[in-house]
Amino acid sequence: MERERAGKEVGLRTFSFTAVLGYLAWHLGLEFALLGLGLTAVLVLVMNASAIYRGSGVEATTSVALFLMYIVGMLVAEGPLVVPVAVVIMMLALLSWKDEMVTFSNYLQRNEIHAAITLGILSFVILPVLPQGTVDPWGLLDARKIWLMVVLISSIGFGNYILLKLYGAKGITFTGFFGGLVNSTATAVELANKARESTGMEEYAFRGIMWAKVAAFLRNALILALFAPSALPGSILPVGLMLLVSLVIALRASRRQDVQPPELVLQSPFSLKSALNFGFLFALITVIGSIAQSLLGVFGFYAVSFAGGMVSSSSTAASAANLVSIGQIGPMEAGGAVVLSSIASAVVILPLVWRGSRSRQLSRQVAMAILLVLLVSVAGILLNPLFVRQIDAVAAWLGH
Repeated sequence: MERERAGKEVGLRTFSFTAVLGYLAWHLGLEFALLGLGLTAVLVLVMNASAIYRGSGVEATTSVALFLMYIVGMLVAEGPLVVPVAVVIMMLALLSWKDEMVTFSNYLQRNEIHAAITLGILSFVILPVLPQGTVDPWGLLDARKIWLMVVLISSIGFGNYILLKLYGAKGITFTGFFGGLVNSTATAVELANKARESTGMEEYAFRGIMWAKVAAFLRNALILALFAPSALPGSILPVGLMLLVSLVIALRASRRQDVQPPELVLQSPFSLKSALNFGFLFALITVIGSIAQSLLGVFGFYAVSFAGGMVSSSSTAASAANLVSIGQIGPMEAGGAVVLSSIASAVVILPLVWRGSRSRQLSRQVAMAILLVLLVSVAGILLNPLFVRQIDAVAAWLGH
């Protein structure tokens, strides 16, 4: 139907007959399938000869689509419909959105294409070939996990670049929250770099960083609630207060709308150098944390939780939930580890923001926000035992 509306030589009936031909030929056997493929080739030759005679040029796209439709008919005859249906929908999308895709490709810049290729190499060429587990005799360095952090911060930077091109400076809010669900520390680094590259971006970067912390605290609480509910009381009040304060600060920052958003300077979709530096930092913290755990026992576990929170508090929360489920640590210890990793994830962004942005205004805003988060976290830690007892009392009362 799409080819019919486009005014091509072959349209609705020819494509339908070609699909039926492929279906029947596959059922009749290999000889008939090859014969049908030959008939389709003859039809394509006649169609293109007619088009060249009229002076309209070779119908390459329609020719390939017709061959694909013949193969789709054979795939339908083979059995499962997922692949042929997906192929037809993809064909329809590519045919129908030609003008939009041409316009999109015309606006692409060389550095954007190179960045996409680089990200593909990092993600689908290098990462899969790295060995599983640690690579050193002491069991400290996990090359795959370290490189995964490089891929992660590069992906966040690339997604941030797309949002900024689509929505301007306001896209930072989306970057902050969705990036924070993945890794708030990496998101803060990326937003700080953008604040350095563009004048007047400090307020928007601060907003994105606070939304990243909101997402991170919410994610940590959800991980415990889903995978280790028994550990949730050990962290519910401190993490809840940190989440609440961060949300209030993020909402207040979002209401401060500039009359004229700053002009963005988008130099590159992401910085490979920053990603590699972040991967090195992750490796260093991992090594220090592993040594601390082996030397200090239970206190070492908390040290690892704090050090791990500087890079990825979600990993610490997931590890704590797993250790509770297999009985290696108690629920309260797991809750405490999540609180420590959440605090660490808030503290570590301050030096990273200063290093990335070199902005006193942004660093001052982040410092004040982190100070409030730390104050409420301390209050939450002190009041949490009382809060847990009250919850237990209410649960006992409801049980009677």
